[in-house]
Amino acid sequence: MNRALIIGVSGQDGYYLSRLLHDKQYEIYGTSLTHAEVSPDLTQILERVVVIDLNNSGNLRDLIQEIKPDEVYYLAAHHFSSQSGENRTGELAPFVTVNLLAADDVLRALVDYCNKCKFFYAASSHIFGLPETFPQNELTPQRPNTPYGISKSAALHVCRYYREAFGLFTAVGILYNHESPRRGLSFITKQIARAAALAHRGMPQKLVIRSFDSVVDWGAAEDYVKAMWLTLQQSNGGEYIIASGVPHTVRNFVDAAFSHVGLNADEYISQDESFVPSTQAPYVGDPSKIKKICGWEPSISFEELVCSMVDNEIKQLQQTTDGE
Repeated sequence: MNRALIIGVSGQDGYYLSRLLHDKQYEIYGTSLTHAEVSPDLTQILERVVVIDLNNSGNLRDLIQEIKPDEVYYLAAHHFSSQSGENRTGELAPFVTVNLLAADDVLRALVDYCNKCKFFYAASSHIFGLPETFPQNELTPQRPNTPYGISKSAALHVCRYYREAFGLFTAVGILYNHESPRRGLSFITKQIARAAALAHRGMPQKLVIRSFDSVVDWGAAEDYVKAMWLTLQQSNGGEYIIASGVPHTVRNFVDAAFSHVGLNADEYISQDESFVPSTQAPYVGDPSKIKKICGWEPSISFEELVCSMVDNEIKQLQQTTDGE
């Protein structure tokens, strides 16, 4: 039985990755900032959830020494890439601490205690900063322009360093936008799905978004965790773009969500006319490498993804109203 450690098990990726590994009969350990953040149905399939604050990651070394995992998935991050504000202009230190230094502590522990373990790091398309061309691939210049992107880019290079200097198996997934019904409400995709569900239930709430024309490469989290796992089943580590490779606009997402419930989106969603759209090339990835080397193919279409998110919101609203 393979033993896996998922650092940051409480997010959507941790949830779907845990279920995937459970189906493959792994013994799974997870870390989270609190027990409360971990889905109750997930705790039933995890061997143990260890509460660890990555601002003090020394406990990770002790955990790795104790369980000696075969695979480690580093999914934890300070802030999500789609959130603005502090993510773009905040202090660099908290991003570096969680996204880089804690990951380095894990890599060092693997060298010291179980150097045959395979390590996956979840990076981001934001390592490219302001790309001049699209789609981006593994050779696209990295010019990160946010604390989040800077820390993720640095961690990618640290993973490469451990691979080349210590012979450690490290794989980095450069992840593009991926969604699921488990997305948090701070994400525009969740907000759109919620707006469609509310309108469907006769409880419409007007939603104003920044731009209908923004181009995004969206995929499904369930597909992307399969890609993560596949990178660790290869003979060698490396960097991989994990993306659908298919651009869609926010308007496409909105229309798919409201069409699913038979409504006209324009009656419920409007655009912020004061917003100045970006002129940079959009984040759209070229997944050719991971498809060729790992045999990965996404199985959930854009339309299926959107519909699943709307259906989940309808279900949640129904459960809430029925319970009142």
